[in-house]
Amino acid sequence: MGSVKMGMLGSGFVVSYFHLPALMEIPKAEVVAIGSRRQAPVEELARRFGVKKTYYGDRYLERLCTDPEIDTVFICLPNFLHLEATLRAAENGKNVICEKPLGRNAEEAKAMLDAVERYGVLHGYAEDQVFSPQITRVKGMIDSGALGKVFWVRTREAHFGPHSDWFWNPELSGGGSLLDMGCHSVEVARYFIGDEPVEVMGWGATLVHTAKTRAEDNSLAVVRYQGGQIGQSENSWAAHGGLDLRYEVYGSEGAAFIDTTRDTGIRVFTVAPEEKVGYVVEKAEVGRGWMYPIWREHELYGYLHELQHFVDAFSQGKMPRETYRDGYIVNKILDAAYKSMKSGRWEKI
Repeated sequence: MGSVKMGMLGSGFVVSYFHLPALMEIPKAEVVAIGSRRQAPVEELARRFGVKKTYYGDRYLERLCTDPEIDTVFICLPNFLHLEATLRAAENGKNVICEKPLGRNAEEAKAMLDAVERYGVLHGYAEDQVFSPQITRVKGMIDSGALGKVFWVRTREAHFGPHSDWFWNPELSGGGSLLDMGCHSVEVARYFIGDEPVEVMGWGATLVHTAKTRAEDNSLAVVRYQGGQIGQSENSWAAHGGLDLRYEVYGSEGAAFIDTTRDTGIRVFTVAPEEKVGYVVEKAEVGRGWMYPIWREHELYGYLHELQHFVDAFSQGKMPRETYRDGYIVNKILDAAYKSMKSGRWEKI
């Protein structure tokens, strides 16, 4: 089994801090090229991670997707480019991995799914949280029956807003906190519950960032499953205090609680200048006072295990555990939640 020769599309924060550091630790992963519109960040990442090829400018997408040395394209671009990038990669016979959310809506996601199936390429949906060691451990306990029958999953993701400007424009991003964070939350709940989602009640409003966006900066989705189970997703772009990731699982014979970003085992207090403190953790608002550093963020959040799984599967010519079909289901759930926001009723998925 040979290595997976990957072309990375994107040069943002998640690529720089999570994806590329993870790929550097995977023996069978070879990052052949990095491509994005802007030259400076692409060349900086290539220098930092020892990547030999760079593509930038107006034709970066076409050039990377037609590179004969690349067999897998990893799409980490803004949401509005996911469809075009998937089509370009698939029509050139490249296997694809796409960062969450798959599409801005279910229509885009379905077009992407249709394309990868039509061209017969392998495809992975990069939902890192279902590969987190904490999530995986609890899922194992659920599968063994340690919690009994799971009937309620509550998930929460919150911080004070995204890294990049395009997130705040719903035409480019597809939505606000519900799409950006809810795609994580509903997929983790679906993973734990293991049943078909049938209907959803959604709520969302712009409560804080009214001068910055028309998208919802706070949202809630309650998903009902075929067996009557409930998945509850809370999401906020307006919560101070840094990234907040929590999960609660309730079963007939037990319960599980995960606090990824507060219960880290490390607490630091400092009044040193921020330039001495440096990077501490994703979405940290300040570099002084109490902080909760995370050991190996790219591993704890699931990126390392996710990409190891994709590389192992692709190197064997197999579909991974999370595919474009899973991403399409997530988009369908979120589309129904947005519809419910307007109707005020439960909406079918």
